[in-house]
Amino acid sequence: MGVLLALVTILGIIPGVFYVGPMPADADAVTLCVPGLGPLQRVRDGLSHEQAELALVHEDVHASQCRAHGALWFARQTSSTQGRLAMEVQALCAEASLLSRRGDDGERLVSRTVEALVSDYFPDGSVDRGEIAVAVAAACGPLLGD
Repeated sequence: MGVLLALVTILGIIPGVFYVGPMPADADAVTLCVPGLGPLQRVRDGLSHEQAELALVHEDVHASQCRAHGALWFARQTSSTQGRLAMEVQALCAEASLLSRRGDDGERLVSRTVEALVSDYFPDGSVDRGEIAVAVAAACGPLLGD
């Protein structure tokens, strides 16, 4: 009974801390994948309508990843460079897909996605630009007419 009470208490505290704690300075939105609860999401206050919409499209991909694969998989992916690249490419391509459906140029969106990954997600050079470009081309290929 004590273990169950501790588990319920911890699972009750995590969402509270997540929703009232500070947002990471470099994030417009965040998804946390919690065992037994699934995805928790937060969007930064003060975003424009379009920024909030894109952030939600992005984070909904992460929520789907959490639901499909579970919290342990999600944690492993986010803690490895290759896993994070795979997750973020999917989420950023979902954003680009939305913008493409609204008439933005697919080639420009793919280039912008590569640049975002290089400068915002892997600024330390831990992933080579060429590797990022290949991953983006594979995931965002429909934007290029592939």
